[in-house]
Amino acid sequence: MTYPRAHLVDAENGGFYHCVSRCVRRAWLCGKDPISGDSFEHRKEWVESYLLRLANIFAVNLYGYAVMSNHYHVIIETLPAAAKAFDDEEVARRWVQLSPALSENAANKRVAAILDNPKRLDKLRLRLGSLSWFMRYINEPIARRANKEDDCKGRFWEGRFKSFALLDDPAVVCGLAYVDLNPIRAGIVASIDQAPHTSIKRRIAHKDGDCAPLADLERFGLTLSTYRQLLEWTASLDRGTGAEPSNPTRDLLQRLGREPGQWSSHVLSNRLGHRAYGSANNLKRYAKLLGQRWIKGCRAKA
Repeated sequence: MTYPRAHLVDAENGGFYHCVSRCVRRAWLCGKDPISGDSFEHRKEWVESYLLRLANIFAVNLYGYAVMSNHYHVIIETLPAAAKAFDDEEVARRWVQLSPALSENAANKRVAAILDNPKRLDKLRLRLGSLSWFMRYINEPIARRANKEDDCKGRFWEGRFKSFALLDDPAVVCGLAYVDLNPIRAGIVASIDQAPHTSIKRRIAHKDGDCAPLADLERFGLTLSTYRQLLEWTASLDRGTGAEPSNPTRDLLQRLGREPGQWSSHVLSNRLGHRAYGSANNLKRYAKLLGQRWIKGCRAKA
């Protein structure tokens, strides 16, 4: 059964979400086409740059991303309450930043016009805390730019993006690991610090400084070192060379309430068949919010 986005995303309180957008027909429109040999690798940089720029404009925390040849992943926390706390001028200026080609004079005029329109101002404040508007301002410009480059019309993305609610900290960390390990599992690279256009590569590159706009992992009790060890151990399991987890990794799994085997089966399997991920109790509450009696193997009693 298909649910409207409004039923799947908490627009009032926000939350953590794993979002995925795929190219139409899963064609390699952001990589090297294996049939024609044409390369569109530069479009991965487009997607990554849009993600990083919009994370500074919208009321969101960007935790993870991976840009692949025919799709991309994002782990994001929406903060509608933060958007509501913006003063009027900040709302207007943030919104105008979505049109970077404007001259300073034109941008100031547009800000003034927004400030003179209270109804529009209220709409824009809500949009700055919206997951759908965040994804829209990534996907639409990329599609238009790619179609212009290819001198064609039509869809670039395979319909609307998919979103999966991450209901607790273990679900978020599991989602982050799944996303950051995508290039390794696809056989593109052999190690995480080689993985192009991923949040883990950006974190490693900025390990001695600020990796903004990526949000800090300390919220989940993670340092870059412990998170990296977790990824490397999980990747070794996928290659069939995995040994026992290190003590920091074992301690982390224990804090997350996960056994090593349970962790690896979640991260290394196809996680994208569900609407939400979390503990049994959180899944039951989420199912009831949707008005359904079950959610992928977790029955929610009326």
